[in-house]
Amino acid sequence: MTQSANAGAGRPLTGVKVIDFGQYIAGPGAGMVLAELGADVIKVEPPAGDAARGIGPMGQSMVRAYNRNKRSIAIDLADPRGGAAVMRLIAGADVVIQNLRPGVIEKFGLGPAQVRALHPRVIYLSVTGFGRNGPSANRPGFDIAAQAESGMMSMIGDPDGTPHKVGSPSIDSTTAHLGAQAVLAALLQRART
Repeated sequence: MTQSANAGAGRPLTGVKVIDFGQYIAGPGAGMVLAELGADVIKVEPPAGDAARGIGPMGQSMVRAYNRNKRSIAIDLADPRGGAAVMRLIAGADVVIQNLRPGVIEKFGLGPAQVRALHPRVIYLSVTGFGRNGPSANRPGFDIAAQAESGMMSMIGDPDGTPHKVGSPSIDSTTAHLGAQAVLAALLQRART
């Protein structure tokens, strides 16, 4: 096979545009997977940046690891001009990703129902820690909470001792990959129907 015939073979999402409002790992990680598959991912950060930027060296490594191969823009979503700019980005997008605290993205008029009412072709990945309904729906989701509440931490370390956190953010990383898989399935379904 010639090089020109093989061009793009490893980048099946070339031409797909993603707007990523993700913070920390789960949302940005899903966007990173799509970027590595060739999507044009635009990371939208608040003026102060992704929340992970403010938690020291570990946060800086999160930002570098889970936002590679993306373009980035800082926009104040509380400013009407910022909201209008983001809506222009979304108008040309195929996918929107967000994992902000419950209710935050809706407050800016950018929730799934709000975006899809204007742009029905957009695939919207909304990552939550505890789902959209139920007694914990409004709680922010963090890897350590999921490890603790799932019982994972009780299986690590001395069986008669205190629970221990798994060293890596395994729940967030897994969520990122499952989110990317869901987006890929939705893109395929959209193409077929």
